Amino acid sequence: MNAKNRGVAWRLLAIFAVLAMIVAACGSEEEGGGDGDGDTADTTAPADGEGDGSLLEELREAGSVTVGVANEVPYGYEDEDTGEVTGEAPEIAKLIFEELGVPEMEAVVTEFGGLIGGLQSGNFDMIAAGMFINPDRAEQVLFTDPDYCVLESMLVPEGNPDGLTDYASVAETDAVLAVASGTVNVDYAVWAGIPDDQIEEFSGIEDQYDALAAGRVDAVSGTVLTVQQHADVMEGYEALPAFPALDEEGNEVYGCGGFGFRYENQGLRDAFNEVLNEMKKDGTVADIVEDFLGLRTLAEDAQDVTLEDLVGEG
Repeated sequence: MNAKNRGVAWRLLAIFAVLAMIVAACGSEEEGGGDGDGDTADTTAPADGEGDGSLLEELREAGSVTVGVANEVPYGYEDEDTGEVTGEAPEIAKLIFEELGVPEMEAVVTEFGGLIGGLQSGNFDMIAAGMFINPDRAEQVLFTDPDYCVLESMLVPEGNPDGLTDYASVAETDAVLAVASGTVNVDYAVWAGIPDDQIEEFSGIEDQYDALAAGRVDAVSGTVLTVQQHADVMEGYEALPAFPALDEEGNEVYGCGGFGFRYENQGLRDAFNEVLNEMKKDGTVADIVEDFLGLRTLAEDAQDVTLEDLVGEG
């Protein structure tokens, strides 16, 4: 490098150094300097949830949080008579947010398959729909620890004419199974070896049951709770005894549900999760699960299960 070029290079380095100092100063004075010490911000929030990137503070100031539900009884739905959001997941979330200083809750009702996309696009602040926690979803959603665990079932015509017992049994017949798009039931059906032409996907939970009543499918899959609730009100149909689904390797799956947040709101998730676990320990969660899901053991089975147990990370 000749003397002229060296002079230009040194002048450029000097300019960059000055600019770097200006940017650093602006960051400290105008933006609070990240986590306050100039290093990468710590994503672990204190117990009260402060410092999670301001979302909890914004929710407190607004006095309200918006949750996404899939209108699936009994997990999360909008009451047709009152217009209020209710269900196992929203009622637990209401109590937790009250503890966090957010007294009001609003709901956005969407198809189950649109919950994750709706969360990521900011249509709501969290998912409160009893969503099963699994590794694939955990790549897109920051989950809490589970608040309940439950087995699977199917709704079939009375007498079970196809002799179904679980997902694998469908593949041994010509029966057509209804599954809801975006749910784990789609994977369960595929992993069980059910041919594509025997799997019918529906965008809405209730659409599956309408199709069964109309004779367009032979069975509807779902958690034993949702299936049993439909069996109770649909004359001429029965719920199969509860059974575990199998994963891709043939291992039994005991589905556990939780609440979902965006990854950039880890502080809010941590604050929510801390209160959730306190309420699991003192029996509050079990009381609500029993009220809506009918079995206290569903909460008790999730008592010591963590997010790490389900997806391998916290």
